[in-house]
Amino acid sequence: MAEKLKMDLRINGYDDENRGIYYSESGRCLIFLPNHETIEDIYKTINHETIHYCLDKHEESEGMDEDMEERLIFCMQWADESLA
Repeated sequence: MAEKLKMDLRINGYDDENRGIYYSESGRCLIFLPNHETIEDIYKTINHETIHYCLDKHEESEGMDEDMEERLIFCMQWADESLA
């Protein structure tokens, strides 16, 4: 059975630079709530980290480096805005 995504929402002890982090070793995401301004911001970060998890589990993404993955996720999340 596939490893399930684990997500932790943090309200303290947060990283000043990141809104969220995905750890491929454990299949866990941390979402740093104080680094967000709105609930929509939080939802976007949850989606972003979930896409990291999905790409990590997909065999076709093995040749992607971190920059390529970030760019793909950015394009996916903003596709509806740029196509309108």
